Amino acid sequence: MKRHLIDLHIHSNFSDGKLSIAKIVDLYGSNGYSAIAITDHLADSKTLAGLVARKLKLSFNEKNMDLYLAALREEKVRALEQYNMHLIPGVEITLNSWSRSQGAHIVFLNVDRFIDPNQEIETLLIQNRNFFSIAAHPLWEKSFEFKTTYLWENRERFEKYFDAWECATANHFSQQVFISGYPIIASSDFHGPTQFESWKSQLYCDELSVDALFEKIKSKQVEPVWA
Repeated sequence: MKRHLIDLHIHSNFSDGKLSIAKIVDLYGSNGYSAIAITDHLADSKTLAGLVARKLKLSFNEKNMDLYLAALREEKVRALEQYNMHLIPGVEITLNSWSRSQGAHIVFLNVDRFIDPNQEIETLLIQNRNFFSIAAHPLWEKSFEFKTTYLWENRERFEKYFDAWECATANHFSQQVFISGYPIIASSDFHGPTQFESWKSQLYCDELSVDALFEKIKSKQVEPVWA
């Protein structure tokens, strides 16, 4: 069976990334990846942190969502034709808070429409169950940065809604998430070329489709790898 490298948490210059979607496709495609997901930030507009992110263009919004999806559709075709690589459209719902009890990031994949981030977390998850959902870096506790531990601290409430939990992000590895028994994924949280070497995921199968990839994740057949 063939080894497949995947990275399902990547940011372009539609939010706070440094590269265009096209350049990201070329970077990953030329390095032999089988599937990637572009997951630019979609911040709420009801908190100060969210409003600042939108004002500084660190998040896209409902006004440029159509442009974002159009760019992903165009590059999805090229990625498959030129590199035999699947490009999955996604978003990272970004709910930042200095309070440990409120911060949460949710990655939705196979997204084809705007998602309103100004909702309660449970409502967001219920209304978007048709998308593949990942609890992004649920134990991110670095000093001087926004904490994103809310989902993990309330995992018994939310576990039924998530298809996977990130056990590794960038150069951070969470043993607690890794041994939890939940379906796991490791991703780069890529923002620029200096972050290309990072935690990713690998799996083994003959031919990989997006549906097969999601099933592999949910059935716990992917593993973290430093690449």
